[in-house]
Amino acid sequence: MDLSSPARQQRLEADFVVVGAGYAGLTAALRLTQAKPAASVVVLEARDRVGGRVLTRRLDDGTWLDLGGTWFGPGQDHSYRLAKEMGVGTYPTYDQGDSLTVLPDGTVVRKPESFPLGDLFPGAAALLVLDEFETMSKQLPLHAPWQAPQAREWDRQTASAWVDAQLGDDSLALARASLKTILGSVFCIDTAELSLLDALYLVHSHQGIVRLMSVKGGDQQDRIKGGAQTIADRIHAQLGDAVHLGSAVRQITQDGAGVEVVADGVAVRAQRAIVTVPPALAGHVQYDPPLPAHRMQLLQRVPVGSVRKVLTMYDEPFWRDAGLTGQSFAVSDVIGATYDGSTDTGKPGLLIAFAFGLHARALGRLGEEERKRTFLDGLARRFGPRAAAPTLYHELEWAEEIWSGGGIFAHFPTGVLTNFGALLREPVGRIHWAGTETSGAFHGSINGAIESGERAAREVLQATRGGEG
Repeated sequence: MDLSSPARQQRLEADFVVVGAGYAGLTAALRLTQAKPAASVVVLEARDRVGGRVLTRRLDDGTWLDLGGTWFGPGQDHSYRLAKEMGVGTYPTYDQGDSLTVLPDGTVVRKPESFPLGDLFPGAAALLVLDEFETMSKQLPLHAPWQAPQAREWDRQTASAWVDAQLGDDSLALARASLKTILGSVFCIDTAELSLLDALYLVHSHQGIVRLMSVKGGDQQDRIKGGAQTIADRIHAQLGDAVHLGSAVRQITQDGAGVEVVADGVAVRAQRAIVTVPPALAGHVQYDPPLPAHRMQLLQRVPVGSVRKVLTMYDEPFWRDAGLTGQSFAVSDVIGATYDGSTDTGKPGLLIAFAFGLHARALGRLGEEERKRTFLDGLARRFGPRAAAPTLYHELEWAEEIWSGGGIFAHFPTGVLTNFGALLREPVGRIHWAGTETSGAFHGSINGAIESGERAAREVLQATRGGEG
């Protein structure tokens, strides 16, 4: 697109312009249109769909495949309220029976808990370290972890270094590997890339490691009927022509009277802009005048991890007949976790499998068939030979999604939160910021994205009606 040729572009005017049609952007736009008096909004989205890092593929028979963000859990009130508002129901992730834990030596432990702490952290010493980690996390202010008394000390070291220091004894090797695997899986990276402060922040944000990792009573408790993108699609239907797909934003200019956002095929003049795309992508937009140096440096320092998500389909969820939930967690295997991904009807049977961080990167270097065989062999070792013969196999590596750059959400390397974290939500003139990375409670989740969109909508309305233009 030649940005020097405005005659080729549709020119629009609105009260506000929102960059990105993920859950943060759609929620912000929805709340602005619901304001009294209602505000006019234009939403610009680079993809040919809405939903952002939430993606649902629908088959001809009505079966849906959630390839991105998938779950709601207790306490995620923003998510449940929005689902109800859009007339979308939820249903529990299948959780009847035993779950599997794969230990580093290949031993498979079968237990009724979806996340058996005793098997992953055997012995009092290991559990004490885990308790210390969670106690430290609770010292962080939920919306400003960089203000904690020990924030700089914790931000100077990696999560990996702290785990090694606390669990370095050979007798604690399993607990050491387990905690690194948990953190590496959630962030989709090597824990050597992750600030200890960020790891503590996420655990506090999600009310503890057990809730973060569990199904019943945890973050993976509920699914969305019709697929996780359904709510986004219904918001899109309400917003109608205000949403412009295939409109990648290239430039944002602001002056004393407003902003102009230039995207592929359209330019929008508005009073204020809300940017909701992942920080690394926001850094690729050209700003005039340039963003303050510290704000640009923040955007340059918030990378996203690697996660490959695979869905396999079977005529029926055969693992249920064997008394299994479909849930598994592996300490060091290529397949980090699995869940029953079936719809609310129970048929066909669907398994969701993940490869996280270093394992996802290694798989990306394999050919398609070798990668598929690796996944299917791994599923068969857990659920038997039927798992190796699905009727459908679908995989997605989020690092290959150009408008996401990775998954599941961005992380903060050492030094970033304490030096730049206070800028995450701070407006720059008439530009405001949203996205799950800017949320406090349930940071990194769909709920976090929704909460951030609602917060940003309030910000721009208050700024406008407060006489600031």
